[in-house]
Amino acid sequence: MLKNVVWKISPRETLHEVINFPNLNPVILQLLKKRGVESRDQIEVFLDSKIEDLYNPMLMKDMEKAVERINVALKKSERITVYGDYDVDGITSTCIILKTLKKLGGNVDYYIPSRLDEGYGLNMDSIEKIQRRGTTLIITVDNGISSFEEVEYAKTLGIDVIITDHHEPQNQIPQAAAVVNPKQRNCNYPFKNLAGVGVALKLAHALTNFDQQTLEENLELAALGTIADIVPLLDENRIIAKHGLIHMEKTHNKGLKAMKSLLNISDIHLDTTKVSFLLAPRLNAVGRIYTAEIAVELLLTEDETRAFELAQTLEDINQERQAIESKILNQAREMIERDLELDEDRVIVVSSQEWHPGVIGIVASRLVEIYNRPCILIALDGEEGRGSGRSVPGFNIFEALSQFSHLLKRYGGHEQAAGFSISVDNIELFKEEINILARRILKRNYTPELDIDMELKEEDITLDLAAQIELLEPFGYGNPKPVFMCKNFCVDHIRTVGNEDRHLKLNLKKKQKQIAAIGFNLGLYKEELYMAPVMDIAFHLEVNRWQGLMEPQLKIKDIKIPYLQDELLIKIEEGYYKRFYSAFKSEMIKLSLSDHLPDMDSTEVIKNEDNLEKNEYVKELFLKERRVLVIINTPYQAWRLLEYLKGMEDIKNDTGVFFCLNPDIDSGKKNIILINPVDTCCKENADDIVFYDAPFSAQIYGMRLKNMSCGSTIHVIFKKTDFRFNHMVCHKMLPEIEDIRKIYSLLDRMSANKLRFIMNINDFNTKLRRYIDFDLHYMGLVNVFKVFKEMGIIDFKIKHGFVQIDKQNDHPQKASLETSDTYRRFVFIKKKLKEFEQLQGGI
Repeated sequence: MLKNVVWKISPRETLHEVINFPNLNPVILQLLKKRGVESRDQIEVFLDSKIEDLYNPMLMKDMEKAVERINVALKKSERITVYGDYDVDGITSTCIILKTLKKLGGNVDYYIPSRLDEGYGLNMDSIEKIQRRGTTLIITVDNGISSFEEVEYAKTLGIDVIITDHHEPQNQIPQAAAVVNPKQRNCNYPFKNLAGVGVALKLAHALTNFDQQTLEENLELAALGTIADIVPLLDENRIIAKHGLIHMEKTHNKGLKAMKSLLNISDIHLDTTKVSFLLAPRLNAVGRIYTAEIAVELLLTEDETRAFELAQTLEDINQERQAIESKILNQAREMIERDLELDEDRVIVVSSQEWHPGVIGIVASRLVEIYNRPCILIALDGEEGRGSGRSVPGFNIFEALSQFSHLLKRYGGHEQAAGFSISVDNIELFKEEINILARRILKRNYTPELDIDMELKEEDITLDLAAQIELLEPFGYGNPKPVFMCKNFCVDHIRTVGNEDRHLKLNLKKKQKQIAAIGFNLGLYKEELYMAPVMDIAFHLEVNRWQGLMEPQLKIKDIKIPYLQDELLIKIEEGYYKRFYSAFKSEMIKLSLSDHLPDMDSTEVIKNEDNLEKNEYVKELFLKERRVLVIINTPYQAWRLLEYLKGMEDIKNDTGVFFCLNPDIDSGKKNIILINPVDTCCKENADDIVFYDAPFSAQIYGMRLKNMSCGSTIHVIFKKTDFRFNHMVCHKMLPEIEDIRKIYSLLDRMSANKLRFIMNINDFNTKLRRYIDFDLHYMGLVNVFKVFKEMGIIDFKIKHGFVQIDKQNDHPQKASLETSDTYRRFVFIKKKLKEFEQLQGGI
């Protein structure tokens, strides 16, 4: 519901290691098994990874050659240049090799190319600059595996090149003095998925004759780069990240201390999330839009004052990066909605002269989340474009680029992320070719999946389990934070928290168990979740530590409201909304919502003093030998009651469900359920009449009481919390003013400046979900079109699932919603509903 994702729930399996780990919760063993950790030895190593478990760096192909050549350079005092990259992986790699060589007495400097002026990796101009410094040995870190021509050019200038990299090798390997990359062919190193900084760490370890102190000093920077580069946190990466985070918590690095202080995380537990979302983006930002030298200086400085100055500079640059990113995202979305055929384009490719090449990769990631397909953004500069792409599972974007290398000047990357440069003249052909390929591989409508480790029962959700889950840290790619799901929660209490009420704090209830939950960036869903009678929740289980207290807490990943997909509800909604709309148009609604307020105190009613659950209350009445009429005002409350009665055949056979009552027809049923929000003529000859949920106004409520049969016993069992369902009906029938404006904005975009256009209503609703992030009922969409028609903006016709729109007004911004009779009436209904809700504060 909150995200358009399919839940992929893994079943619980039989476990054989429970007896060997009696103190471990079986849920933990299940999680380990899913991650390929099953045997006793594997479990022990995973839960207690030691630095000593790191592999010997000399197992890596060409490591011996690299160490020998560097030692010669150190002995001869040759000038060495460390050639890095401008992302966090490249920056931390540069720092580790630079520190190590200086510690060994080396004559060493570094060079990181400008992202804007030079781009990624070795280039001829930078090699010439480095040669003028007197350098005779270049050591690349986190780059170089594709630099065939550049390595050959360096040789002509008398420079040897040692490549250390972790990116995917292409068919040809550069003829360098040494190539250290665990992914290259004929490399027998046991672990292939090190980050660039992991390879740099191994080189530094080998250069220092496996000195343990130097290794541990380098671990925090290695962990920072490893976590930031999103490599699998398994095997050696797990050891690096786990022990590096421990060192980072008590760091002596002046730059890291300054950053942590500015971010107010100096005294709290440091995990991969804080590194990924707080530290890494700030270090990345300088390389993206300025120069990575600022970040290198920050991580190497021994001056505390300078460290704080640089950390503040990073903070300022990161804010600038966020503003640029937001602007590009909005421009890209507008181009996509206006220019692309999303039914046909399986890969989104958009370009602009206005975009900063340093942030288009981040924006591409955001667009993948929005459109659920690979996205490529190209920043144009004259006759050349720099592209950055992000993908979805099942589409290897690096392999895709390799198939179109004839159209590209250069390219590189991974399965899910890649970059390239391209001539502007080739962009259209590239777009066509990559979409032809994608149509063979990807489904028309890719729906992302949420991998759920297992379903938990409410009794499984304990503080002990939450604490044991922390044993599996550090979490990240390859070792994701466990995701669980639990069914049929009810919202006991809900409130917004945080800046601009962006987040939700919830108290959830299932049976007798109360559970705390938090939903980040879910503040907009407060009303929708409060209205939901039950919900299934996908979540992380965490320990919430606050003022010395600890409790289990659900960190919400996604929510599904099961009744939204229920066939019974769909039928009820269909009948309900047709009648609601019909009654709304008639004079009866005006009468029902008049300002006259009948005397409601003169009618004696029975309230639910024993506080029985409502369905139980109705069931007890149905089982008596009395005629019972239950009046229900919303389809969602009707569904709750009918779903509850589903298995009770005796009651079902004696119960009729109606949308209106005709006094001339005897249904022959002892029990009647009336689903009608406006009918005030309730003279059904019933012994008991039950107000199951809240009417839409005090006037309707009062007139219903007035029109009841004199001999009937009146039961009022609705509460103030029931009003949420009435608000839900109003919202589905006509959304709020801001959403109405967004709907017109989308219509305007889709019209592409045409005065008349035809569109499929289902397709429009799909775009609407993406654009305003909620489902609008069909009748609600019709009402919005009616509002626009009454404002003089459009005319419309609906036939066979298609709507024809005729634009009537060149200046819609001057039209007023108040000129729409439909809009005014719905505003009036909502006003009366709120007034009645306030009157019923004590119920």
